[in-house]
Amino acid sequence: MSTATSTHGSLGNLPAEVTSFVGRRHELTGVRRMLTTSRLVTLTGAGGVGKTRLARHAGLELRRAFPDGVWLAELAELRDPDLVAVTVAEALGVREESVRPDAPGLATFLADRQALLILDNCEHLVAASADLVETLLRACPRLRVLVTSRQALRIAGEATLTVQPLSVPAADHACTPADLARYEAASLLVDRATAVLPGFAVTEANCATVTALCQALEGMPLAIELAVARLRVLTLEEILERLTDRYRLLTSGARNAPARQQTLRALIDWSWDLCAEPERRLWSRLSVFSGGFELEAAEQVCAFPPLAPESILDLIASLVDKSVIFRVGDGPRARYKMLEVVREYGAVRLAGADEQPEVARRHCDWFAELAHYGDVHWASPDQAALMLRLRREQANLRVALEHAVGSAPPEVALRFAADLQNHWFVRGFLSEGRHWLDRALAMPPPRHWTRARALRVASWIACVQGDQPRASALLFEAKELAATLPPSAERAFIPVVEGNIAMFAGDHATALPLFEEALAGFRALDVRTGELWCLAVLGLARGLSSASPDDGYADLTACRDLAESHGEVWWRSFALWALSVLRWRAGDHAGASAAAKESLTIGTVVEDEQFTVGLSLEALGWVAASVRRDQRAAQLLGASDRMWRAMHASLTSFRALRVFHDEVTTQLRARLGDRAFEAAFDRGVALTAAEAMALAVERVPAPRPAAGPPAPAHLGDLGLTPREREVAALVAEGLTNREIAARLVVAQRTAEGHVENILSKLGFTSRAQVAAWLAAQR
Repeated sequence: MSTATSTHGSLGNLPAEVTSFVGRRHELTGVRRMLTTSRLVTLTGAGGVGKTRLARHAGLELRRAFPDGVWLAELAELRDPDLVAVTVAEALGVREESVRPDAPGLATFLADRQALLILDNCEHLVAASADLVETLLRACPRLRVLVTSRQALRIAGEATLTVQPLSVPAADHACTPADLARYEAASLLVDRATAVLPGFAVTEANCATVTALCQALEGMPLAIELAVARLRVLTLEEILERLTDRYRLLTSGARNAPARQQTLRALIDWSWDLCAEPERRLWSRLSVFSGGFELEAAEQVCAFPPLAPESILDLIASLVDKSVIFRVGDGPRARYKMLEVVREYGAVRLAGADEQPEVARRHCDWFAELAHYGDVHWASPDQAALMLRLRREQANLRVALEHAVGSAPPEVALRFAADLQNHWFVRGFLSEGRHWLDRALAMPPPRHWTRARALRVASWIACVQGDQPRASALLFEAKELAATLPPSAERAFIPVVEGNIAMFAGDHATALPLFEEALAGFRALDVRTGELWCLAVLGLARGLSSASPDDGYADLTACRDLAESHGEVWWRSFALWALSVLRWRAGDHAGASAAAKESLTIGTVVEDEQFTVGLSLEALGWVAASVRRDQRAAQLLGASDRMWRAMHASLTSFRALRVFHDEVTTQLRARLGDRAFEAAFDRGVALTAAEAMALAVERVPAPRPAAGPPAPAHLGDLGLTPREREVAALVAEGLTNREIAARLVVAQRTAEGHVENILSKLGFTSRAQVAAWLAAQR
């Protein structure tokens, strides 16, 4: 299977801005121009000057120029330089490439793509970012990179654009309301003030104050936003008075710091001064969180003398009122975030108070316990909520794991990394799981069950990723250590992993007794998660090793029923997938399809689940091929392949599944021809997760209700012209606008116009929807 399949037509992961974008037209033009002549453009400037927003809007305006997408990788919350490539891979939608989520692996993935990659906030990871960018640009001739950083990457071919503050009136210039509208800082101030006070407007009465505020804030976007937020409690005149006083005090500060940085620091100093001592102390302690936090976490991490646990809620409310932190999202748990510059300020204050080690330890302990709770309560009705919670805490987990492997006892780090085993698998974060497990295992080795457990989890990940020698070596060490330790339920997991290594290699005779041994152990100890695992793999192994696939039905049905009785969804989904494979082998195509589709309900329960979703898409592809729905089959195989590559894994590591996959692929190529097969496969790769799910369960959205397959006349009824019908067919083949233009001998802009008209008339938002819908009608 290809490791660099096409994603033509993808718009990438760049989010639309939720707030208006004021000014910067000159800079936007400059970024577009620079990217036509330089493959690397770095936006530099002070913190808070607006580099990130400028980069995002440039990306939004440039989407049409990059048919393979504009992709945003946010690095502000990342601390470990070893995870830069992994983070970029996640942003690209493949998190972990099959050739490893490192610079060479990403270069392979992006080799022939015409894409724009935006790396946001690189200053604290400048060396690692520079190394990655240099590798990608050298290997990917059609790639462009846009970077935001407080300092340049300093690599060959880099063009830099210093982002300046927004324009402000000159100090001696008296403005009228009409004059003021020409200045970007004033426009931003009015825009944000209107959001706070809907009736706000610049008048003759307040024009001088607005002008003075813009001058005092020196056009810094973040400073303007923070100041204008005070309009909820202060007047313009009061804000100006306080700002002017604070800035005057800073004139004796560091002479080598730019004035605009002094200004921004003064604004945050001012926010600090407005806080009471307990609020300041909580602000500094909250800086340990990355990517946000929940109230319960803040209470556990930050509530130690002199802050009492019962005071945290009121203090958080006060900090929200003072715009130091803000609530985000609308989930069942309230969640709060800080602007990065505000968080960094708090971190400096925390270090100055000599509280950083204690707060970091408590932060690590809290998230280690969250991971442990999630592991212990895995087989429960709370499973989906726990998985979602861990996903939201990904940035905090990384910070806490970094502390664990750097400062905590080895037992803490080993247990922490292993307790996240389900998180690593369900989310497809297999390489990141190995990263943390390897670091924990590199610590001074304790003769303790925490190490044996970490070894077997690392072994299982290596097995799934196809690294069988590493898997066997890790498990051998786990078995040797376990033999010297007192009794533990953990001992029963070792034969499960050993059996999986054998099953993946096709050695079912070795695997079956190992699974049976483990199942007896789990049942004796009443370990529900282990019992579910054993029943699932035991049924699969029995069905695959027998001439009668239905030999495995009983175990898989028992796994499904046991999981359902405990409110567990993941092993239930896995069992249903395995049942679909065995039914397909038995020739029960309808039963196989029903089981695989039922398995896919995991995707609607656990957000971002990839492991069993990828398996079920593959199984449905086999079923479709068996009933000669070949276009559908090829697309489903492509959609499955994308998910497996995202996990840095492949069906090739599981011998029986690889054989089935290769047989089906050979049949499809023979019937469709190589070109048609690859075009359909690539369309599957290009589908979003939601589109792939809709295709799999055959709920592909149609533009309007219609009965029967659409003939050309039916497409005409939908309003498509003959040329647009022709273009739609080429879109379905996976051709880019440039390739369509070449095929039809028209200008690329003409082809683009046809594609836009097709999307509009059919009511779709992506090319992949057009392809999937047309294929589903065949």
